[in-house]
Amino acid sequence: MRHHAIACFTRVTVITALFGITFSSIAAPPNVSLQHVSLQHQQFEGLIREPLSLQVTLDNGKPAILDAFVTRPISQTTLPVVIITNGTVGTAEFDRWEMNPNRASSTALAFARHGYAAVTVLREGYGYSSGGAEYLGGSCKQPLHKLAGEKDTRDLLAALEAIRRQPWASPDKAVLAGMSAGGFAVLATSAVNPPGVQAIINFDGGRGSIDGKSLCDRAGLIRAFTTYGVTARIPSLWLYSRNDQSFTPEMGRAFSEDYRSGGGKAEFIEMPAFGKNGHVFMDTAPEDFWWKRVAGFLAQQHLPYEEVVTLPVTHLASPANLNNSAGKKAFRKYETARLYEKAFATGKDGAWGTAYWARTGREAADAAVKSCEKFQPKGAANCTVYAINDEVVAK
Repeated sequence: MRHHAIACFTRVTVITALFGITFSSIAAPPNVSLQHVSLQHQQFEGLIREPLSLQVTLDNGKPAILDAFVTRPISQTTLPVVIITNGTVGTAEFDRWEMNPNRASSTALAFARHGYAAVTVLREGYGYSSGGAEYLGGSCKQPLHKLAGEKDTRDLLAALEAIRRQPWASPDKAVLAGMSAGGFAVLATSAVNPPGVQAIINFDGGRGSIDGKSLCDRAGLIRAFTTYGVTARIPSLWLYSRNDQSFTPEMGRAFSEDYRSGGGKAEFIEMPAFGKNGHVFMDTAPEDFWWKRVAGFLAQQHLPYEEVVTLPVTHLASPANLNNSAGKKAFRKYETARLYEKAFATGKDGAWGTAYWARTGREAADAAVKSCEKFQPKGAANCTVYAINDEVVAK
């Protein structure tokens, strides 16, 4: 029996295949049918999920392209917009070649199910977005928090303007949400009080984490949060997990107090521990881990918070050749995970591989097969795709 597993496309672990590589087409083996499967993006009744390439003009007059993905209810009227923006691992290679908007697919689905046009936006320097990331040119000694905040603000304001030109987007009702460095980005943007933005949601936000205990230029970071609070008048929610390995709840609470000391409106909530590292709960935890807290905050701002679309419960038949406990556990996780685009592959001897957060179902399938085959002995039969997104494709 094979007991090897492979890590998925996560922020922490680099695995076999990278999203930045152009994958070859999948040659479907005899026991796999891809005829009726979407090799692009998982769809749900009542929702639309599709990539966007935002052509924007920055406030310095320069054109830019921002890599984005929208998940929204099908509606005859315009929808309130929530922009969800990304964090970083601080390496240009990962952020450019592996990062993609589907990192927030589960977060976007949660907002879309409750009536929002949820647009995940990668700021400059990430994924297919043009330009360089906000941390380029900085160092731990001089992380340039202030300049990073200015660049983040420029990107998010341009993104909001471009999104509002879409026929489905409300021109005057929006929320800004971000994780980690993205949380810092939306707080920086709150300082200019963008018209029509009614709420800010900060998931584990900050910059310059070293080891979860110390920070690059702590004084400069505190100064940034305090400065943002001086002018910000938009209500903000700050969520930090008990076992966050980058920014502890104590750090997050202190950041929020700095923001409030300047005059900003901040509600701080310490979230329960999640997995081995609560820093990733926004994009990894199931919706019911965090939505109730967010819904209460949205209700206070007179914004939508009630369910408008119900997602079906996914039930997939287990692979017959999955003969080990690790593989069976991984498949049970796969079955319920909303980490699209995703795929699961198996080998005849019980080997298996998963891929999450790919740009397309095709890329996920190729990556899952590569992950599975990494542990195959020489001469063994090739691994094959078993499931793509929420559908079994193996005959």
